[in-house]
Amino acid sequence: MPAVRLSDVAQDAGVSLATASRVLNGSARVPGKEVAERVRASADRLGYVPNAQAQALARSRSGLIGLVVHDLADPYFATIAGEIQQQLFASQSQVLLTQTDRRIDTEVRALRSLIAQQVDALVLVGTHRYGTEDDTAISTLLQGFERNGGKVVGLGQSLGVGRTIISDDAADSHELATALVVEGHRRFAVVEGIAGIPSAGSRTSGFIAALTEAGIEPELSIAADLTRDGGLELAARIQEHLEGAGGSGQGPLCLFAPADVMALGALGELRRRGLDVPGQVAVAGFGGVSAAADANPSLTTIALPLSEMAAQAAAWVLEGVTPAHRSADDAEAASGSSEDPSADGVREVRVRGDVALRESTGIAPR
Repeated sequence: MPAVRLSDVAQDAGVSLATASRVLNGSARVPGKEVAERVRASADRLGYVPNAQAQALARSRSGLIGLVVHDLADPYFATIAGEIQQQLFASQSQVLLTQTDRRIDTEVRALRSLIAQQVDALVLVGTHRYGTEDDTAISTLLQGFERNGGKVVGLGQSLGVGRTIISDDAADSHELATALVVEGHRRFAVVEGIAGIPSAGSRTSGFIAALTEAGIEPELSIAADLTRDGGLELAARIQEHLEGAGGSGQGPLCLFAPADVMALGALGELRRRGLDVPGQVAVAGFGGVSAAADANPSLTTIALPLSEMAAQAAAWVLEGVTPAHRSADDAEAASGSSEDPSADGVREVRVRGDVALRESTGIAPR
């Protein structure tokens, strides 16, 4: 059976070849709604599949957005990825999602592949430092991509190129520690700085700084990965500590994990090991994922504005893009300008989280 051609669709719909092309290849100059719906119905009935290259030519963009995250098992990354994908899909963009597992070879390979597929923008979520040489390799790729007209957006750390959304991790964790001290906590366990993840170090440093100001030194410092499995390791170490010289008559030991996925893993494992949360061990996290509010007990955390962060990233990606249902003239009139989208000079947005004190750090009245 011969392949269905665009001319077949045009004939079936009773329109010109040019009209069928504008409807199906994503041109901004589309006919009326009734005609467009008739053309699409004919295409569906005949089984016609538009040529992606023709669509890109009509729009002067591929409509593809590269989204790079570290770990989709972490609800922080999954939440942001879902929010970004939902907003970009509404603009008729398609998201190409890749997970790096914080491996330099995976990240470089992913970036090269996405650039080769001619994505319009790259969105990188999360913080990581691989070392000077490797970080330079990534920066070089991103700089070349931007020079060739691509957009670069980073969530979590400055990439040295493009635009960035950064949370004030140290200040937020400082505020959380202060709130826990005011709540009555005096014994704390923290996570040692995690190599290659600047955000984790900033969060722990800010937390310890607030404790120092209150005249408190962490009782326990534990090395663990910034994952759910790392949270399980925290729980095991805390149990060992409490069964040893940790004592039990001075109030609960409060654990601060610099990511909700880690805190949730620790909380669940502590309960499975028979420890009372928050009676014996209180737990606090950082991030504000929805699972934190649903946990039992609900998790105290820094609630970052994840939806707003994703919305800002999507807005930057879509700046200057003409929606398919509007003409180029209408889009320019609405914006008042067709200048470069970075002309407003805003290269970095800083966000703050809110302290969410919940059941996991509650102290029973004496």
